[in-house]
Amino acid sequence: MRRTSTHLRPIRRAALLLAAVALAAGCASAGKRYEQGLELEQRGRPADAAQRYIDALKKDRTLSDARTRLAETGGRAIAEYLAEAGRLEGTGSYVEAADVLRRLDELRGDASAVGVALQPPAGYEQRRRATFDQAVSLALSASGSALARRDYSGAVGWLERAVQRWEPTPADRERLERARHDALYGWAQGEMQSGRYRAAYERAAQAAALGRYETGDAAALQREALRRGTVRVAILPVGGPAAVRDSLPDDLFAELNDELSLNHWSRSPLWLDVVDPVAAGREARRHGAARQPIDAATGARIGRQLGARLVVVMEIDSVRRGETDVTTQRRTARTQAGADTAYGVREGRVETWARATYRVVDASGYGRVADQGTVAARSTARVRRGEYRGDWRTLQLGYSDRALFAAAERGYSRETVRELVNELAARLGRDVYDAVLRRVE
Repeated sequence: MRRTSTHLRPIRRAALLLAAVALAAGCASAGKRYEQGLELEQRGRPADAAQRYIDALKKDRTLSDARTRLAETGGRAIAEYLAEAGRLEGTGSYVEAADVLRRLDELRGDASAVGVALQPPAGYEQRRRATFDQAVSLALSASGSALARRDYSGAVGWLERAVQRWEPTPADRERLERARHDALYGWAQGEMQSGRYRAAYERAAQAAALGRYETGDAAALQREALRRGTVRVAILPVGGPAAVRDSLPDDLFAELNDELSLNHWSRSPLWLDVVDPVAAGREARRHGAARQPIDAATGARIGRQLGARLVVVMEIDSVRRGETDVTTQRRTARTQAGADTAYGVREGRVETWARATYRVVDASGYGRVADQGTVAARSTARVRRGEYRGDWRTLQLGYSDRALFAAAERGYSRETVRELVNELAARLGRDVYDAVLRRVE
């Protein structure tokens, strides 16, 4: 036990030293902020100085000098805020005056958090309430003017600012929320008239959320925006050039298209009316595009046949494989004729990368590509396979050894195929929908 205790002493000393350094750093940081406060005081900026003292006390509550300076400079800062608010009120700028009083309140709250109470003069609460009431009235007036100019964003902005910053009375809050509903509903109507149906839907939804103020049928406007704005889209099967198809298992394309059809294209998001994947595949085959890539012009023709406005064509255009951590073990064997020979068992990790490209095509023209992108997938699998210079079928092998050569002939394990299919499908499902939705007004 004595030896263990002796061994731990250097560790304990190091821990204590680190704690002392951290404490010293904290004190240095607090001291630096205190010095900055003194400098700001000398430059006639009491509000900024008070904030530095607050920062110093957050670091070190024991700084009595910072506490004393905060109480004094905080009082001067309050006086300056009140004087500035008074000047603004005298010119009718109640919005700006209300924001000045909010800064005063924030300073008091920050000081209170470090244990220093900054008291405003008597009658402050009444004055503050009166200024906030005037600011709310001006916000309602400014919102009405913006709405008359069809500046819907400005109108809503004024109303939200009043609710969030100036603590409206219950009666004023009622007026603000009613005005906000009217502004949002008008905004939705304006977006509908401009053909921006998704924006109209969103503004109508915000208005519908304020249903008790409803003067128009926001829900009906939503439904109409969705009807007009929904786009019919045909998503054609994934193909690939001959070189890529020859380097991939035959079942990968079929599994990928099945995964996309069943778990992605069959559940289209709002604003998209996706053609039945079975019908899209049938039409693609009718145009001679079974597993081959479909070019944009052919995709547009297929889309028009299916009544789609947009068409998505996709292909796996690149495949790459690489091996790592490879070892080879030599094994002796005999041929069926009885001759001595040898073969190798190669073991390691195989990484496979596949890249797919998608194109969103405007079906109304000659195959104009409206958007495009790529996704990639990677699979890493452990492999163990046999290698022989001649025909391995001429060797005398047991069942397990023959399986090593059968695996080599397959080239891709089921694990690799499933990983590539799942990752490509997930990324295509997400990115294709995102790209198509970018074309929806």
